[in-house]
Amino acid sequence: MLNMCDPVGVIEIAERLGVTRAAVDQWRFRPQRLAFPKPRWTVGGRPAWDWADIDAWNAARKSA
Repeated sequence: MLNMCDPVGVIEIAERLGVTRAAVDQWRFRPQRLAFPKPRWTVGGRPAWDWADIDAWNAARKSA
């Protein structure tokens, strides 16, 4: 079975969710009932997430 990851950074998250980079940073650092996912990797010194984690978090956030 092939494990397919879709790594994204803050810019890609903002673009895919239709928000600003500042909004993503606020989600990352502001305490929330549904915590923003922790990065899985660091690429070039910057955090990176698997898009599946972000997509699941966003769906849960919208349904909460």
